[in-house]
Amino acid sequence: MIKTWRVALHEYRQHVFNKRFLLGLFSVPLLLLVMVGLIFLIFAMENNQAPIGYVDLSGILADPLPPPPVENPDRPVEFFAYPDEAAAMSALEAGEIQAFYVIPADYRTSGALRVVHLQDLKYSPRSQFEAFLSVNLLRDADPAVANRLIEASDVTVRSPDGSREMSSTGWFNMLLPAFAGMAFVIAMFTAGGYLMQAVVEEKENRTMEVLITSVSPGQFMAGKIIGDIAIGLTQIAVWLAFIAGGILIGRGSIDFLQGIQISPQLVLLVVVILFPAFVMVAALMAAIGATVSEAREGQQMTGLISLPVWIPFMLLMLIVESPNSPVVLFLSFFPLTAPLTILMRQSMTILPAWQIAVSAGIQILGAVGAVWLAGRAFRLGMLRYGKRLRWKEIFARA
Repeated sequence: MIKTWRVALHEYRQHVFNKRFLLGLFSVPLLLLVMVGLIFLIFAMENNQAPIGYVDLSGILADPLPPPPVENPDRPVEFFAYPDEAAAMSALEAGEIQAFYVIPADYRTSGALRVVHLQDLKYSPRSQFEAFLSVNLLRDADPAVANRLIEASDVTVRSPDGSREMSSTGWFNMLLPAFAGMAFVIAMFTAGGYLMQAVVEEKENRTMEVLITSVSPGQFMAGKIIGDIAIGLTQIAVWLAFIAGGILIGRGSIDFLQGIQISPQLVLLVVVILFPAFVMVAALMAAIGATVSEAREGQQMTGLISLPVWIPFMLLMLIVESPNSPVVLFLSFFPLTAPLTILMRQSMTILPAWQIAVSAGIQILGAVGAVWLAGRAFRLGMLRYGKRLRWKEIFARA
Protein backbone atom coordinates (compact mmCIF):
# COMPACT_ATOMS: atom_id res chain seq x y z
CA MET A 1 0.00 0.00 0.00
CA ILE A 2 2.90 2.35 0.73
CA LYS A 3 4.20 1.82 -2.80
CA THR A 4 0.77 2.69 -4.20
CA TRP A 5 0.76 6.01 -2.33
CA ARG A 6 4.32 6.73 -3.46
CA VAL A 7 3.28 6.25 -7.07
CA ALA A 8 0.23 8.48 -6.50
CA LEU A 9 2.36 11.21 -4.91
CA HIS A 10 4.88 11.05 -7.76
CA GLU A 11 2.09 11.25 -10.35
CA TYR A 12 0.52 14.21 -8.55
CA ARG A 13 3.77 16.17 -8.20
CA GLN A 14 4.85 15.44 -11.77
CA HIS A 15 1.74 17.01 -13.28
CA VAL A 16 0.49 19.57 -10.74
CA PHE A 17 3.79 21.44 -10.66
CA ASN A 18 4.14 21.34 -14.43
CA LYS A 19 3.90 24.70 -16.27
CA ARG A 20 1.40 23.31 -18.74
CA PHE A 21 -0.90 22.13 -15.95
CA LEU A 22 -0.68 25.45 -14.11
CA LEU A 23 -1.47 27.31 -17.32
CA GLY A 24 -4.55 25.14 -17.90
CA LEU A 25 -5.52 25.40 -14.23
CA PHE A 26 -5.62 29.20 -14.12
CA SER A 27 -6.77 29.74 -17.70
CA VAL A 28 -10.37 28.77 -16.84
CA PRO A 29 -10.73 31.31 -13.96
CA LEU A 30 -9.02 33.95 -16.12
CA LEU A 31 -11.44 33.19 -18.95
CA LEU A 32 -14.35 33.60 -16.52
CA LEU A 33 -12.92 36.92 -15.35
CA VAL A 34 -12.66 38.08 -18.95
CA MET A 35 -16.25 37.04 -19.61
CA VAL A 36 -17.49 38.83 -16.48
CA GLY A 37 -15.47 41.89 -17.48
CA LEU A 38 -17.08 41.86 -20.93
CA ILE A 39 -20.52 41.63 -19.32
CA PHE A 40 -19.80 44.65 -17.12
CA LEU A 41 -18.40 46.48 -20.15
CA ILE A 42 -21.63 45.81 -22.03
CA PHE A 43 -23.64 47.05 -19.04
CA ALA A 44 -21.47 50.17 -18.89
CA MET A 45 -22.04 50.82 -22.59
CA GLU A 46 -25.77 50.33 -22.11
CA ASN A 47 -25.90 52.49 -18.99
CA ASN A 48 -25.58 56.04 -20.33
CA GLN A 49 -25.96 58.24 -17.25
CA ALA A 50 -26.47 61.49 -19.14
CA PRO A 51 -29.77 63.20 -18.17
CA ILE A 52 -32.98 62.76 -20.13
CA GLY A 53 -35.30 65.68 -20.82
CA TYR A 54 -39.03 65.73 -21.27
CA VAL A 55 -41.67 68.12 -22.56
CA ASP A 56 -44.92 67.43 -20.73
CA LEU A 57 -48.02 68.66 -22.57
CA SER A 58 -50.35 66.40 -20.57
CA GLY A 59 -49.73 67.72 -17.05
CA ILE A 60 -48.85 64.25 -15.73
CA LEU A 61 -45.37 65.41 -14.70
CA ALA A 62 -46.37 68.90 -13.55
CA ASP A 63 -45.40 68.10 -9.96
CA PRO A 64 -43.56 64.81 -10.44
CA LEU A 65 -42.95 62.10 -7.87
CA PRO A 66 -39.38 60.77 -7.77
CA PRO A 67 -38.63 57.74 -9.95
CA PRO A 68 -38.36 54.29 -8.32
CA PRO A 69 -34.87 53.05 -7.35
CA VAL A 70 -32.93 51.12 -9.98
CA GLU A 71 -31.42 47.68 -9.53
CA ASN A 72 -27.70 46.95 -9.71
CA PRO A 73 -25.67 47.22 -11.87
CA ASP A 74 -27.75 50.02 -13.47
CA ARG A 75 -27.14 53.61 -12.39
CA PRO A 76 -29.90 56.22 -11.96
CA VAL A 77 -30.48 58.80 -14.69
CA GLU A 78 -31.73 62.35 -13.95
CA PHE A 79 -34.81 63.79 -15.69
CA PHE A 80 -35.09 67.48 -16.63
CA ALA A 81 -38.31 69.26 -17.62
CA TYR A 82 -38.37 71.74 -20.53
CA PRO A 83 -41.16 74.18 -21.39
CA ASP A 84 -41.20 73.36 -25.11
CA GLU A 85 -39.50 71.28 -27.80
CA ALA A 86 -37.26 74.13 -28.91
CA ALA A 87 -35.64 74.42 -25.47
CA ALA A 88 -35.25 70.63 -25.24
CA MET A 89 -33.71 70.50 -28.72
CA SER A 90 -31.20 73.18 -27.81
CA ALA A 91 -30.18 71.20 -24.71
CA LEU A 92 -29.87 68.04 -26.79
CA GLU A 93 -27.68 69.71 -29.42
CA ALA A 94 -25.54 71.24 -26.67
CA GLY A 95 -24.94 67.77 -25.18
CA GLU A 96 -26.68 68.57 -21.91
CA ILE A 97 -29.09 65.62 -22.30
CA GLN A 98 -28.92 62.38 -24.27
CA ALA A 99 -32.56 62.52 -25.44
CA PHE A 100 -35.91 64.05 -24.62
CA TYR A 101 -39.47 62.74 -24.56
CA VAL A 102 -42.54 64.61 -25.74
CA ILE A 103 -45.67 63.64 -23.79
CA PRO A 104 -48.71 64.76 -25.83
CA ALA A 105 -51.83 66.24 -24.25
CA ASP A 106 -53.88 63.10 -25.07
CA TYR A 107 -51.33 60.66 -23.64
CA ARG A 108 -53.78 59.25 -21.07
CA THR A 109 -56.05 58.03 -23.86
CA SER A 110 -53.64 57.45 -26.74
CA GLY A 111 -50.58 56.13 -24.83
CA ALA A 112 -48.36 57.55 -27.58
CA LEU A 113 -44.93 58.97 -26.74
CA ARG A 114 -42.35 60.61 -28.96
CA VAL A 115 -38.64 60.48 -28.21
CA VAL A 116 -35.98 62.62 -29.90
CA HIS A 117 -32.31 61.62 -29.80
CA LEU A 118 -29.12 62.03 -31.80
CA GLN A 119 -27.76 58.62 -30.83
CA ASP A 120 -29.63 55.41 -30.05
CA LEU A 121 -31.22 55.52 -26.61
CA LYS A 122 -30.09 52.50 -24.58
CA TYR A 123 -32.42 50.15 -22.75
CA SER A 124 -31.55 51.21 -19.19
CA PRO A 125 -32.32 54.97 -19.48
CA ARG A 126 -35.38 54.22 -21.58
CA SER A 127 -36.79 51.80 -19.00
CA GLN A 128 -36.02 54.26 -16.19
CA PHE A 129 -38.02 57.00 -17.85
CA GLU A 130 -40.93 54.62 -18.45
CA ALA A 131 -40.88 53.68 -14.75
CA PHE A 132 -40.74 57.38 -13.82
CA LEU A 133 -43.77 58.05 -16.00
CA SER A 134 -45.65 55.03 -14.61
CA VAL A 135 -45.12 56.18 -11.01
CA ASN A 136 -46.72 59.51 -11.78
CA LEU A 137 -49.55 58.01 -13.79
CA LEU A 138 -50.47 55.86 -10.79
CA ARG A 139 -50.06 58.52 -8.10
CA ASP A 140 -53.78 58.47 -7.30
CA ALA A 141 -54.09 54.68 -7.25
CA ASP A 142 -53.90 52.47 -4.19
CA PRO A 143 -50.17 52.22 -3.23
CA ALA A 144 -50.23 48.41 -3.13
CA VAL A 145 -51.85 48.23 -6.58
CA ALA A 146 -49.46 50.85 -7.95
CA ASN A 147 -46.41 48.98 -6.66
CA ARG A 148 -47.67 45.71 -8.09
CA LEU A 149 -48.25 47.27 -11.53
CA ILE A 150 -44.80 48.90 -11.57
CA GLU A 151 -42.91 45.87 -10.32
CA ALA A 152 -44.82 43.50 -12.64
CA SER A 153 -45.37 39.81 -11.89
CA ASP A 154 -42.80 37.53 -10.29
CA VAL A 155 -43.78 33.92 -10.98
CA THR A 156 -42.37 31.33 -8.59
CA VAL A 157 -42.40 27.66 -9.62
CA ARG A 158 -42.29 25.13 -6.76
CA SER A 159 -41.83 21.38 -6.90
CA PRO A 160 -44.81 19.31 -5.63
CA ASP A 161 -42.92 18.30 -2.50
CA GLY A 162 -41.90 21.91 -1.78
CA SER A 163 -38.22 21.04 -1.73
CA ARG A 164 -37.24 23.36 -4.59
CA GLU A 165 -38.45 26.56 -6.15
CA MET A 166 -37.40 28.86 -8.95
CA SER A 167 -38.24 32.49 -9.66
CA SER A 168 -36.96 35.27 -11.87
CA THR A 169 -34.36 36.10 -9.22
CA GLY A 170 -33.24 32.49 -8.76
CA TRP A 171 -32.71 31.44 -12.36
CA PHE A 172 -28.99 30.85 -11.76
CA ASN A 173 -29.79 28.00 -9.34
CA MET A 174 -31.38 26.16 -12.26
CA LEU A 175 -28.14 26.32 -14.25
CA LEU A 176 -25.85 25.51 -11.32
CA PRO A 177 -26.04 21.68 -11.66
CA ALA A 178 -25.20 21.86 -15.37
CA PHE A 179 -22.23 24.14 -14.64
CA ALA A 180 -21.04 21.72 -11.94
CA GLY A 181 -21.29 18.84 -14.39
CA MET A 182 -19.33 20.70 -17.05
CA ALA A 183 -16.58 21.59 -14.57
CA PHE A 184 -16.29 17.96 -13.49
CA VAL A 185 -16.18 16.70 -17.08
CA ILE A 186 -13.46 19.19 -18.06
CA ALA A 187 -11.38 18.30 -15.00
CA MET A 188 -12.06 14.61 -15.57
CA PHE A 189 -10.75 14.55 -19.13
CA THR A 190 -7.88 16.92 -18.41
CA ALA A 191 -6.57 14.72 -15.60
CA GLY A 192 -7.36 11.55 -17.55
CA GLY A 193 -5.38 12.88 -20.50
CA TYR A 194 -2.35 13.36 -18.27
CA LEU A 195 -2.68 9.80 -17.00
CA MET A 196 -2.97 8.28 -20.47
CA GLN A 197 0.00 10.27 -21.76
CA ALA A 198 2.12 9.28 -18.73
CA VAL A 199 1.41 5.57 -19.24
CA VAL A 200 2.24 5.75 -22.95
CA GLU A 201 5.45 7.74 -22.38
CA GLU A 202 6.64 5.33 -19.68
CA LYS A 203 6.14 2.49 -22.13
CA GLU A 204 7.91 4.32 -24.97
CA ASN A 205 11.00 5.34 -22.98
CA ARG A 206 11.11 1.93 -21.24
CA THR A 207 10.80 3.38 -17.75
CA MET A 208 8.39 0.53 -17.18
CA GLU A 209 11.23 -2.00 -17.17
CA VAL A 210 12.69 -0.33 -14.09
CA LEU A 211 9.38 0.29 -12.34
CA ILE A 212 8.09 -3.27 -12.45
CA THR A 213 11.16 -4.50 -10.57
CA SER A 214 10.07 -2.60 -7.45
CA VAL A 215 6.27 -2.28 -7.72
CA SER A 216 3.58 -4.65 -8.92
CA PRO A 217 1.38 -3.73 -11.91
CA GLY A 218 -1.66 -3.50 -9.65
CA GLN A 219 0.05 -1.17 -7.19
CA PHE A 220 1.42 0.93 -10.02
CA MET A 221 -1.92 1.35 -11.78
CA ALA A 222 -3.78 2.01 -8.51
CA GLY A 223 -1.28 4.73 -7.61
CA LYS A 224 -1.63 6.27 -11.06
CA ILE A 225 -5.42 6.41 -10.78
CA ILE A 226 -5.33 7.85 -7.24
CA GLY A 227 -2.86 10.53 -8.34
CA ASP A 228 -5.02 11.30 -11.37
CA ILE A 229 -8.11 11.74 -9.20
CA ALA A 230 -6.16 14.05 -6.87
CA ILE A 231 -5.09 16.13 -9.90
CA GLY A 232 -8.71 16.51 -11.00
CA LEU A 233 -9.91 17.39 -7.52
CA THR A 234 -7.16 20.01 -7.29
CA GLN A 235 -8.48 21.62 -10.46
CA ILE A 236 -12.03 21.63 -9.15
CA ALA A 237 -10.97 22.99 -5.75
CA VAL A 238 -9.08 25.90 -7.33
CA TRP A 239 -11.97 26.70 -9.66
CA LEU A 240 -14.45 26.56 -6.78
CA ALA A 241 -12.26 28.92 -4.77
CA PHE A 242 -12.22 31.44 -7.63
CA ILE A 243 -15.98 31.12 -8.15
CA ALA A 244 -16.75 31.45 -4.43
CA GLY A 245 -14.52 34.51 -4.20
CA GLY A 246 -16.22 36.04 -7.23
CA ILE A 247 -19.66 35.42 -5.73
CA LEU A 248 -18.67 36.98 -2.40
CA ILE A 249 -17.21 40.02 -4.15
CA GLY A 250 -20.06 40.42 -6.63
CA ARG A 251 -22.99 39.92 -4.26
CA GLY A 252 -23.05 43.59 -3.37
CA SER A 253 -23.44 44.75 -6.97
CA ILE A 254 -25.17 41.85 -8.77
CA ASP A 255 -28.59 41.01 -7.39
CA PHE A 256 -29.02 37.45 -8.71
CA LEU A 257 -25.83 36.31 -6.95
CA GLN A 258 -27.56 36.87 -3.62
CA GLY A 259 -30.05 34.09 -4.37
CA ILE A 260 -27.53 31.32 -5.15
CA GLN A 261 -28.26 28.18 -3.15
CA ILE A 262 -26.49 24.81 -3.25
CA SER A 263 -29.04 22.10 -2.55
CA PRO A 264 -28.13 18.99 -0.51
CA GLN A 265 -29.27 16.83 -3.42
CA LEU A 266 -26.69 18.45 -5.70
CA VAL A 267 -23.92 17.63 -3.20
CA LEU A 268 -25.23 14.06 -2.98
CA LEU A 269 -25.20 13.67 -6.76
CA VAL A 270 -21.64 14.95 -6.97
CA VAL A 271 -20.52 12.35 -4.42
CA VAL A 272 -22.43 9.28 -5.63
CA ILE A 273 -22.54 9.98 -9.39
CA LEU A 274 -19.71 12.29 -10.45
CA PHE A 275 -16.96 10.89 -8.23
CA PRO A 276 -17.39 7.25 -9.42
CA ALA A 277 -17.60 8.58 -13.00
CA PHE A 278 -14.31 10.37 -12.40
CA VAL A 279 -12.68 7.09 -11.32
CA MET A 280 -14.20 5.24 -14.27
CA VAL A 281 -12.99 7.70 -16.90
CA ALA A 282 -9.52 7.89 -15.33
CA ALA A 283 -9.23 4.09 -15.41
CA LEU A 284 -10.48 3.91 -19.01
CA MET A 285 -7.93 6.52 -20.07
CA ALA A 286 -5.22 4.47 -18.34
CA ALA A 287 -6.44 1.35 -20.13
CA ILE A 288 -6.21 3.17 -23.46
CA GLY A 289 -2.68 4.26 -22.62
CA ALA A 290 -1.76 0.64 -21.87
CA THR A 291 -3.11 -0.65 -25.20
CA VAL A 292 -1.72 1.91 -27.69
CA SER A 293 1.84 2.25 -28.92
CA GLU A 294 2.05 6.07 -29.05
CA ALA A 295 0.35 9.07 -27.45
CA ARG A 296 -1.19 10.37 -30.68
CA GLU A 297 -3.03 7.10 -31.22
CA GLY A 298 -4.34 7.26 -27.66
CA GLN A 299 -5.68 10.78 -28.16
CA GLN A 300 -7.66 9.57 -31.17
CA MET A 301 -9.20 6.74 -29.16
CA THR A 302 -10.17 9.16 -26.38
CA GLY A 303 -13.01 10.36 -28.60
CA LEU A 304 -14.75 7.01 -28.04
CA ILE A 305 -15.12 8.03 -24.38
CA SER A 306 -15.57 11.80 -24.64
CA LEU A 307 -18.29 11.75 -27.32
CA PRO A 308 -20.85 9.75 -25.26
CA VAL A 309 -20.17 11.94 -22.21
CA TRP A 310 -21.30 15.05 -24.13
CA ILE A 311 -24.43 13.45 -25.65
CA PRO A 312 -26.72 14.93 -22.93
CA PHE A 313 -25.77 18.44 -24.07
CA MET A 314 -26.60 17.50 -27.64
CA LEU A 315 -30.03 16.35 -26.41
CA LEU A 316 -30.54 19.37 -24.14
CA MET A 317 -34.00 20.26 -25.49
CA LEU A 318 -35.23 16.69 -25.03
CA ILE A 319 -34.06 16.69 -21.41
CA VAL A 320 -35.64 20.09 -20.75
CA GLU A 321 -39.00 19.24 -22.35
CA SER A 322 -39.24 15.56 -21.32
CA PRO A 323 -36.91 14.90 -18.36
CA ASN A 324 -38.68 11.61 -17.56
CA SER A 325 -38.93 10.18 -21.07
CA PRO A 326 -37.60 6.64 -21.76
CA VAL A 327 -34.64 7.98 -23.76
CA VAL A 328 -33.62 10.33 -20.96
CA LEU A 329 -34.02 7.55 -18.38
CA PHE A 330 -31.71 5.36 -20.45
CA LEU A 331 -29.13 8.16 -20.57
CA SER A 332 -29.47 8.45 -16.77
CA PHE A 333 -28.41 4.83 -16.33
CA PHE A 334 -25.78 4.45 -19.07
CA PRO A 335 -22.40 4.93 -17.33
CA LEU A 336 -20.85 7.50 -19.68
CA THR A 337 -23.97 9.66 -20.17
CA ALA A 338 -25.36 9.37 -16.63
CA PRO A 339 -23.26 12.11 -14.91
CA LEU A 340 -24.43 15.04 -17.05
CA THR A 341 -27.93 13.64 -17.62
CA ILE A 342 -28.63 13.21 -13.91
CA LEU A 343 -27.39 16.73 -13.09
CA MET A 344 -29.38 18.31 -15.91
CA ARG A 345 -32.53 16.42 -14.87
CA GLN A 346 -32.02 17.56 -11.29
CA SER A 347 -32.72 21.11 -12.49
CA MET A 348 -35.88 20.12 -14.37
CA THR A 349 -37.67 17.53 -12.26
CA ILE A 350 -37.72 15.64 -8.98
CA LEU A 351 -35.40 12.65 -9.16
CA PRO A 352 -36.87 9.56 -7.46
CA ALA A 353 -34.56 8.02 -4.89
CA TRP A 354 -34.54 4.68 -6.72
CA GLN A 355 -33.25 6.31 -9.92
CA ILE A 356 -30.40 7.99 -8.03
CA ALA A 357 -29.59 4.69 -6.30
CA VAL A 358 -29.63 2.68 -9.53
CA SER A 359 -27.54 5.23 -11.40
CA ALA A 360 -25.05 5.45 -8.52
CA GLY A 361 -24.81 1.66 -8.36
CA ILE A 362 -24.13 1.45 -12.10
CA GLN A 363 -21.48 4.17 -11.81
CA ILE A 364 -19.75 2.36 -8.95
CA LEU A 365 -19.81 -0.95 -10.86
CA GLY A 366 -18.51 0.86 -13.93
CA ALA A 367 -15.68 2.38 -11.90
CA VAL A 368 -14.72 -1.00 -10.40
CA GLY A 369 -14.87 -2.65 -13.84
CA ALA A 370 -12.79 0.12 -15.43
CA VAL A 371 -10.13 -0.18 -12.72
CA TRP A 372 -9.99 -3.95 -13.29
CA LEU A 373 -9.77 -3.40 -17.05
CA ALA A 374 -6.97 -0.85 -16.65
CA GLY A 375 -4.99 -3.15 -14.40
CA ARG A 376 -5.40 -6.10 -16.76
CA ALA A 377 -4.49 -4.05 -19.83
CA PHE A 378 -1.45 -2.66 -18.05
CA ARG A 379 -0.18 -6.10 -17.02
CA LEU A 380 -0.51 -7.43 -20.57
CA GLY A 381 0.78 -4.41 -22.43
CA MET A 382 3.40 -2.84 -20.17
CA LEU A 383 6.39 -4.39 -21.98
CA ARG A 384 5.08 -4.14 -25.53
CA TYR A 385 7.05 -1.54 -27.45
CA GLY A 386 5.81 -0.35 -30.82
CA LYS A 387 2.99 -2.90 -30.83
CA ARG A 388 -0.63 -2.43 -29.91
CA LEU A 389 -2.43 -4.61 -27.42
CA ARG A 390 -5.71 -5.77 -28.92
CA TRP A 391 -8.78 -5.47 -26.74
CA LYS A 392 -9.80 -9.06 -27.42
CA GLU A 393 -6.49 -10.18 -25.93
CA ILE A 394 -7.38 -8.42 -22.67
CA PHE A 395 -10.55 -10.48 -22.27
CA ALA A 396 -9.22 -13.69 -23.83
CA ARG A 397 -6.13 -14.29 -21.70
CA ALA A 398 -6.37 -15.70 -18.20
